[in-house]
Amino acid sequence: MTRISRLLRTAMLTLTGLCASASGAPQGAVPSAPSPLARAPIVAEPVLGRLRVFDNWAVACDNRLSCSAVSLNPEGMETPNRMLLLIQRGGGPAGAASLRVLLADQLRDRVELVIDGKRRARQKVNGDTIAFGGETALDLVRAMGSSYVFELRNRKRQVIGTPSLQGLPAALRYMDEQQGRIGSQAALAAIGDGPADMARPLPPEPALPETIPMLADVTPPVLTDQEQAAARRLAQCESGLESSQAPEIHALDATHALLLLPCDAGAYNLSAVPLVATGAPGNRQIGFAPFDHLPGFTGDASAPPLIMNARWNPTRGELSSFAKGRGLGDCGTAETYRWDGARFRLTEARSMPVCRGAWEWPVLFSLNAQEATGQP
Repeated sequence: MTRISRLLRTAMLTLTGLCASASGAPQGAVPSAPSPLARAPIVAEPVLGRLRVFDNWAVACDNRLSCSAVSLNPEGMETPNRMLLLIQRGGGPAGAASLRVLLADQLRDRVELVIDGKRRARQKVNGDTIAFGGETALDLVRAMGSSYVFELRNRKRQVIGTPSLQGLPAALRYMDEQQGRIGSQAALAAIGDGPADMARPLPPEPALPETIPMLADVTPPVLTDQEQAAARRLAQCESGLESSQAPEIHALDATHALLLLPCDAGAYNLSAVPLVATGAPGNRQIGFAPFDHLPGFTGDASAPPLIMNARWNPTRGELSSFAKGRGLGDCGTAETYRWDGARFRLTEARSMPVCRGAWEWPVLFSLNAQEATGQP
């Protein structure tokens, strides 16, 4: 891929927030000996949930049947959203509902939740989140799903915000359908005479295999000039390395190191090609970092993987990608991965395909990685 085509792809990412595309097999130097990573056992690709938009609400359920719906700005409204409504419900017969009002600013006041002119709840707030759970949340969500106007008012009865409820009934019914609660007494919208614990059983919970300890306190390895040059050639960045950002290198385990080579910078996205160096110092093999699910803006599988606005957390051994569709950060994709000794395994995926003011995105995939490493 030429420097010009890389810049064009970054421009497309910046302007549209859609997944970048690339064609053709990677060019450049490839290690002559096969990397041990290439012989790692195949891991099934994670199955992500589907996100749906119903008028002014976006809703999705993840691989564990946990569902979430978030309010959106009405179409054509360009003013930044100062308040979101987030409705969540766990999967399975015991799945509980929750309602959160998320504020862009800190608030210290007593507020009222008013639905169709009737006060439904009152609560003291000190922060940017108002949370309800249990039967209170269930009652509030049901009331919102059968009403027209939601208002959050302060103690002087001044309206702080009024997120749209248009599309919420369909979003709630979609959650009931995905979780198998249609016709249940415990449904959010499609309420019936069925037992309250009627729901689809939870799928088996995916988990990472037992992994090697994270090396948070280990001094990052140093690559030779030849190894660095091989990495740049393989990443197709030799003539286009983003000079304003320094490459990163992090120890993954005793024999593997992660390289993040910044390649292209847009207005609010910095792309980096993730590579893994394997072997002894001075004789390392360099290869593309293997993923069980490619980051959302990578493009086709024949192109080098791309991490957007990459962050490495050495304490948790997590690599994250956050690709913004626009500067507000209210659309795009976000993924988090853990190294399992052979590849990066997806532990969480979020997405928001429409740029309509939502800074909290529904979860499409989640994996319990906590017990795999013993990290908090």
